[in-house]
Amino acid sequence: MIIKIKDEINDALDFNQSATDFINKINQINNDDFVIDFSGVFYISRSFAQAYYASKNRSPKNITEINMSDDVRPMMDMIEKQIYF
Repeated sequence: MIIKIKDEINDALDFNQSATDFINKINQINNDDFVIDFSGVFYISRSFAQAYYASKNRSPKNITEINMSDDVRPMMDMIEKQIYF
């Protein structure tokens, strides 16, 4: 299932609680595989990225990301590296 995060939250991903709520919502859907489409997102805060990955790692769902812009990708990569290393 593909979900456009811009449509679910906003095109500027600011708040860590939004990330947690988003993943919790995914956890309630009767599907195991999710692709999060970041197209149209122009900003992501460090706190959002940290909460997103922390919630994603606790989720029983298979969650992957696509279409991250050059503004979003570096922050997500930095946080992902900090969490996994």
